[in-house]
Amino acid sequence: MEKEKDDILLKVRSSRGCISAGYRLFTGHFKHIFRYSWVAALIYALFCSVSGALMIMMPRLIPITAAVLIIVECLFASYGFSVLKQHQTFGSILRPAKWFSIDTHIFGRTIKCWLCVFVILLVAAAIIAGMSAIAVKYLAFSAYTAVGFFTLGSLIILCLLLPLAYITMRYILNDGIGFWKQFKIGYGVGMRRWGFIFIVVLAATIVELLLMLVLSLPATILSLANTQSVLGVAMGDPYALPSYMPALAAGTFLIIGFLQAYVMMSVLFPIYYMYGSIDAQEQEKQDFNKQQQ
Repeated sequence: MEKEKDDILLKVRSSRGCISAGYRLFTGHFKHIFRYSWVAALIYALFCSVSGALMIMMPRLIPITAAVLIIVECLFASYGFSVLKQHQTFGSILRPAKWFSIDTHIFGRTIKCWLCVFVILLVAAAIIAGMSAIAVKYLAFSAYTAVGFFTLGSLIILCLLLPLAYITMRYILNDGIGFWKQFKIGYGVGMRRWGFIFIVVLAATIVELLLMLVLSLPATILSLANTQSVLGVAMGDPYALPSYMPALAAGTFLIIGFLQAYVMMSVLFPIYYMYGSIDAQEQEKQDFNKQQQ
């Protein structure tokens, strides 16, 4: 009973509490999560394998493979949101009834959310580029100063967009409200809890990057070897890599992609409890205001 109380969503927690509760939920229910999502993880890994090999052997295909990979990432992310939706509804992550299924509703909301966030990022990029161009033209900035101005602008925009972590989680897990309405409602709430969101997102991102860095070492080595060989060919040397290089790259990216899929999924769980803690605080605030009336 005490464990169930610790795992509930709508509970005021510290940033440390959200992080520990999130990873505890992920690791404690990983068996059920894996049974539910391993096929989707394999699909994601297969696309990583194919796209990784294509990026090494045919770099001109990078834009196409990247676009397809984003869709597959949304598919796998929807499995993470789906189990979180189940936990939000039932208070637990249950063993899946089927060996393979897709929550098309959550997948659709994940795609819509990604498209809306992409639009926001495009607008933000346009603002930064426009401000940088104006600064260079009218303020006579040097190239180095322009780069610094662009970097500073990017950091400011990034800070302003941090509430998206709360907004996206709330949008995907709650029906009956569109993204832009959710953005209008949740942005102010997110800005009031900016420091709280920052700590949770930063900690989860650091954990993800460290694990990704370790997992990506074999792929990095293969990429560097291929780049060096291609440069050698350009200088007149024979192609030095063995004929089985494409197969080796494909197999390496397959294994790495499968493992990385679950590393990326794990980030959702601390943010899930962050969203629950913010909503719990907002509910307490509303209840207090009603009592004062």
